[in-house]
Amino acid sequence: MWKNGALILFGLCFVEAQIHLIDSRCYLAEGGSAENFLASEDAAVGSVLGVLSINGDPKSDISLSLREKDSPVTIASLSKNIILSKPLDKEGLEGPASVYVNVICDRRMSNDPSFLIPVNIRVTDVNDNSPAWVGAPYFVNISEVTIVGTRILQGIRAIDMDQPGPYSTIEYQVLPGPHSKFVAFISPLEGTLVLKHELDYETLKNLTIVLRAQDQGVPPKYSDTTLTIFVLDADDQNPKFNQDVYQGSFQGDSIPSTVIFHPESIRAIDQDSGINASLIYSIVPSSQSTFFTIDPKTAVLRIAKHFNSSNTVTLVVKATQSDNVDRYALTTVILSQLHSTNNEKAAFIRSSYRVKIKENYNPGSTVLNLVTNNVAWNNNFRILNESELYWFSVDQNGDIKLNRWLDYETQPIHKFTVQLNDGSNQDFTEVLIEVLDVNDWEPRFRKPHYIFEIRNLTKMSTPFFIGKVEAADGDVRDKITYAIQGEHANLFFINSSGNLWLKYNITDKKIFKLHLIATDSGFPPKSTSVPLSIDFEDISESALKWTTTTISALTAVTVLCVLATLAVLIYFCRLSVNKTNRNVPMLISRSKALNKSSNIGIITANNTRGSNSSISASASTIIAASLERDHDSYTTTIRDIVNRAQQHNKPTIRSSDIEQDSLTNSENGFHCTFPSNQNSTSWHQRSSMLGAKVTSDNDASNGENKLTVYF
Repeated sequence: MWKNGALILFGLCFVEAQIHLIDSRCYLAEGGSAENFLASEDAAVGSVLGVLSINGDPKSDISLSLREKDSPVTIASLSKNIILSKPLDKEGLEGPASVYVNVICDRRMSNDPSFLIPVNIRVTDVNDNSPAWVGAPYFVNISEVTIVGTRILQGIRAIDMDQPGPYSTIEYQVLPGPHSKFVAFISPLEGTLVLKHELDYETLKNLTIVLRAQDQGVPPKYSDTTLTIFVLDADDQNPKFNQDVYQGSFQGDSIPSTVIFHPESIRAIDQDSGINASLIYSIVPSSQSTFFTIDPKTAVLRIAKHFNSSNTVTLVVKATQSDNVDRYALTTVILSQLHSTNNEKAAFIRSSYRVKIKENYNPGSTVLNLVTNNVAWNNNFRILNESELYWFSVDQNGDIKLNRWLDYETQPIHKFTVQLNDGSNQDFTEVLIEVLDVNDWEPRFRKPHYIFEIRNLTKMSTPFFIGKVEAADGDVRDKITYAIQGEHANLFFINSSGNLWLKYNITDKKIFKLHLIATDSGFPPKSTSVPLSIDFEDISESALKWTTTTISALTAVTVLCVLATLAVLIYFCRLSVNKTNRNVPMLISRSKALNKSSNIGIITANNTRGSNSSISASASTIIAASLERDHDSYTTTIRDIVNRAQQHNKPTIRSSDIEQDSLTNSENGFHCTFPSNQNSTSWHQRSSMLGAKVTSDNDASNGENKLTVYF
């Protein structure tokens, strides 16, 4: 029997040893032949990528190591943890896109061969790459007559290095700006731009638009670039003469003779300034046109035949584009004939001239023609003001010509005297030239990018002053106005002084990316824009949500107070309705009277004769609290009783010469003590009138009467 037990025990020990032997071997717990793990590419170096499911214990049974020596992972000492030692990158740029290693497992204290366990680590993608534009920034030339809806740019694209999916799916958009209305993407997923608004070379010669490429990650990543459009002038306008009507004079008896014009000679320009086609001048045939000729290039008008007329001569001059005969302009020329004798002195017809010209008037052009009564070969003209010779000159025909560009901002008025000398006589005339301003400057901001950071505010009220922006214009008379464009631009306001304000409280968005636009008052107006960033990131939530949170809290508190007041009123109404046939004494908490000199008390009944009255626990607590706060507890107690009696329209009971020593309450009601020499009869008499019951007891030990009043 003993031997059988020993055999059984030996068998159990052998089985347990075999089980331990199996469990300590280098087998995977699930019976597989390889391990597979997933790791995010943004996993931090040193983090655990996975735990090997090997049966053995590295602390006692087995030892683990990697066959690969330069692997981006390691095995923690005396552990089954796979540890990341180098960064991962799904795109394979800054690290491996996948990891494949072999784990060598050896059993300790055994001659068993090593066991090789393949470990495959798949790297998962995260949105760690922003889209990159290809070939940016972009430039395109577009004719001003391009039809709205035309595709103006195709094939622009951005590339996202993230793996195929939402992280690399790119959407294109035109960011809000001063010129964003002109173009749009035909589809958010396609890099094709179409024209959305007509162009005009004379108004806007070039424009810059900001484009954005954004992936579909959460949060998304994006990159911006610019598209610059150069507007090409088209032949869509006719030439134009500087004057609708030209006035001139000639000597009919002098052949050949040049017609003298005032205030300026005939001249036309091509309104398509980008083309600036050359013009051919001609005279429209008429009964008088045969007496005159005109230079087709310079528009100089001359007398071709002897012509005498006492009346004025009217001609029509035509300016035609050399490259398009369908583009032309007409002007009227009115000529008067001058008659002179050899004895007549040379003199100016007018004593003064006044003319207005724009500051962009081309140098070399005739500004004014000085008309005299005698056109002679020996007439000599001279400008007497030497400072004005820098700007103007006069030829022998009396034509005032512009030497160089004028500048309204530097000198808006030029005034000088011209002398006429024919050898024996001289005359003078005054010339006043007013320079008209041309809008040739765009506003310029003081900063290329305005950034306002609102920090450490604990309270915000609107309107809230954010800051000031400044822009200047080279055209001194131009006034600058400011505007804000972009998403959530309606939350802000900017005045003509550049002061920027927040109009409404902000509830969620903290950082705003907008565009600041400055426009001058010139004609046509010019504008410029710069980025505007407003950062409210550090504003406390209590400040930003004052309108919703605080008002809601105040409203809730107000509602609760109203409900509590209604509940108390309803409770007291019920007390007055639910009456019983027994008298209940008024309970007032005990309080020590400090002012023993008080000798007048007023006691009033609370209810009608034969009815009972009670004070709720809350009311008693209120009275008790009042007594505890007021050192003159006797006066306070009497005052409360009087108030309660007045609420029930009861007359008052007055006692005199009562020196209160203590106030107590008991099951029998309110009672107080006073010297025994005071007669309480009056209390009994008066209480019967009020429906109250008064009892008194005499305490011979201390010489006091004890008075109890029931209401």
